[in-house]
Amino acid sequence: MKRNFFAVLLAVALLAESRSAEAQSICNGTAPVPGAVLSSFPVVTGLTGLPLLVTAPPGDLTRLFIVEQTGLIRVHQRGTPTDQAPVFLDITDRVLSAYFEMGLLGLAFDPDYQTNGLFYVNYTAGPGGGPWSTVVSRFSRSAADPNLADPASEVHLLTFEQPEVNHNGGQVMFGPDGFLYVATGDGGGGGDQHGTCGNGQNRDVLLGKMLRLDVRNIDPSSVPPDCGGPGSVYRIPSSNPFALSGNSDCGEIWTYGLRNPWRSDFDPVTGDLYIGDVGQACWEEVDVLPGGGPPGANLGWRSMEGMHCYDGTANCDPAPVVCAGIPTCGDPSLRLPVLEYGHDKGCTIIGGAVYRGCQMPDWSGTYFYGDICSGFVASFRMVGGVPQDQADRTSLLDPGQTLGGLSSFGEDAQGEIYLVDRDGIVSRIGPRFIDLEVSARGDASPLLLNPGAWTWGDLAYSSMRPISFYRVYRGTPGGTFHCRFTSATPAWSGGDPDVPALGQLFAYVVTAVAPSGEETRPGIAAQGFVLDDCQ
Repeated sequence: MKRNFFAVLLAVALLAESRSAEAQSICNGTAPVPGAVLSSFPVVTGLTGLPLLVTAPPGDLTRLFIVEQTGLIRVHQRGTPTDQAPVFLDITDRVLSAYFEMGLLGLAFDPDYQTNGLFYVNYTAGPGGGPWSTVVSRFSRSAADPNLADPASEVHLLTFEQPEVNHNGGQVMFGPDGFLYVATGDGGGGGDQHGTCGNGQNRDVLLGKMLRLDVRNIDPSSVPPDCGGPGSVYRIPSSNPFALSGNSDCGEIWTYGLRNPWRSDFDPVTGDLYIGDVGQACWEEVDVLPGGGPPGANLGWRSMEGMHCYDGTANCDPAPVVCAGIPTCGDPSLRLPVLEYGHDKGCTIIGGAVYRGCQMPDWSGTYFYGDICSGFVASFRMVGGVPQDQADRTSLLDPGQTLGGLSSFGEDAQGEIYLVDRDGIVSRIGPRFIDLEVSARGDASPLLLNPGAWTWGDLAYSSMRPISFYRVYRGTPGGTFHCRFTSATPAWSGGDPDVPALGQLFAYVVTAVAPSGEETRPGIAAQGFVLDDCQ
């Protein structure tokens, strides 16, 4: 096992280095906003199938894919109106979404999706009265249309029974090691009353776990499926903690002791795994497993709820309960969460994502999470294994509306973070509109004074914000600037018709105006900036 552990550690270190280079590549052409103040703004609206997730294939900077609980995956093309999100995949005929926590719950694109067109989903199936099951499947995109998937291409990789309608977990994601991680709930009901001491602590079952599967055949020493059964279509990485144990432990398990992990995320820089685990009656928690750390962590449920003992009641700080064969509350073998909050603040945590995007460098490394009941959004940074800079961000990210429908977070291929609302809205976290610049330094489209037409950055596309029109100002550096031209598009045919007199110095700046009337900042060239009657 030492050999396997150090192999994982080395792989994570090398992948972190490659991810850093990749981050620089995907950010090329994106202008950063230093000192960005957080805001949120809708990018997709009018969704009717209960959206639960937004994601994008690696390297795809033009599209967002939205998972809807009823069994649809939609695709939104960047630069199109917010109400345009045609169907990419429709599997409503095989998804059971009749209960609140059932449905199409997860989507992960293969790391080589651009070439192989493969992606993976997690959904619940079965008749309304049961029995129910979780299905992890692989699909292929259409060979004829990159914005369509082939519903007939489904290959079932893993299927296992669910004893109750709730606590289905549902996340599927690829880790920095190239393996597929599958989050499973404890089987549902309340208090994990399954078996002798609950499913979360029972390593003979797949429920209440984070599974790690080799679906791409990248581990030549991988072993056949174990507790998923002989009909499963994947391999088990030999570096999984129980893959070679020789006892009844399921080899698929990577981490256990979970109640209902609702949204997990890998930090692409450090490899750290963040898990938001929904509590029972008292405590919600965030668990963080260091990248390259030893596998097989026991996160405590149902011996513990958050950092507290659990005794099967609504008592929020009971004495330890002994259950033969599993660690008792407070046992040093249990890994405690890095953060918890009580039900005076919320009732169901929504695990979020670590920001590693391009537009807000000052927020890099910040983890965002929320709560579906109270609708708050909060954040912290992990520093030396301890959460720092803890703050509530709700007032910044939810001005004038309620986050009571908050169902998930998501990320695009550049690492920008999104909020998903069950009421049918996907919003992006980004700088305030007034802090943006048109053709700012680093933008892919600088201001160009070509004879045929002056052009500048398409802020509607780059920022995903609606733009009413652009203003072109002319002035003297250090002096005043006056509006010379307005345009609904990022171009001025022929440019400024006035030719400055010989020896005179002029400068130009372009701003954008939102439907609300807000205007972007003009940049450092326009000191003493003056707005006149240009409309």
